[in-house]
Amino acid sequence: MKTILIVSTLTFLVLFGTIVMTSGMLQNAVKGRLGELLAPVTGGGDAALDDTLARLELERDALQRQREELALRASALDVEQKAFDAAQVRLQGLATEIKAAQGALDASHDAEIAKLAKVYEAMKPASAAPILASLDMEIVLEIMTRLKDRQAARILAFMTPALAAEISARMSPPGGSS
Repeated sequence: MKTILIVSTLTFLVLFGTIVMTSGMLQNAVKGRLGELLAPVTGGGDAALDDTLARLELERDALQRQREELALRASALDVEQKAFDAAQVRLQGLATEIKAAQGALDASHDAEIAKLAKVYEAMKPASAAPILASLDMEIVLEIMTRLKDRQAARILAFMTPALAAEISARMSPPGGSS
């Protein structure tokens, strides 16, 4: 999403800069050419006037083509901006869907862990300890934190001292002592 925003912003800046530069060049060209075009008028006759008018018409046509090109670029910029806005709305919708799905997944996971905790709570500590010892440490920690303190202590007593120490250390609050 940030990449799309950056690319769209850069595109806008390039197009806007081109428009500003073209306007400045047109103003300078008109000012410079005006002096050249009016010079023959002051010292010449009808032929010079016709020549000056022809050059003015050419300049006017060039200016008109440049205006049309600028209008096309502005139109293209509008189309890109609309596409960017639509993509941004789509991305926001997807982000909302992902958050909802993540919330549902978290709720489902919590329910499963709570159910497992009840199962281990009902088991004898001597039977629960070897089973918990074979599970992934993150799952063991989630289950042990949901058990009643007395049952958790009994289960830890049936585990190896190293495993019981690791579980205890990971269950303790960060910072050490409490």
